Amino acid sequence: MAVPKRRMSRMKRDQRRANHDKISAPTLVEVQHNGQTIVVPRRIAKALPYLTDRELEKLGIELG
Repeated sequence: MAVPKRRMSRMKRDQRRANHDKISAPTLVEVQHNGQTIVVPRRIAKALPYLTDRELEKLGIELG
């Protein structure tokens, strides 16, 4: 049976455990909205025509 030769620190142990939990940045796409080209995550691009300006502000999308 395998037995560790040295004790692993909490930091090293936690780094190893968290390594596979990384998430990737969302895919960004350029979309025409009200005559403006804006860059939004792909999952929001479909719902863009149905969102109000207030909802867009809440999501952090600025319409100039």
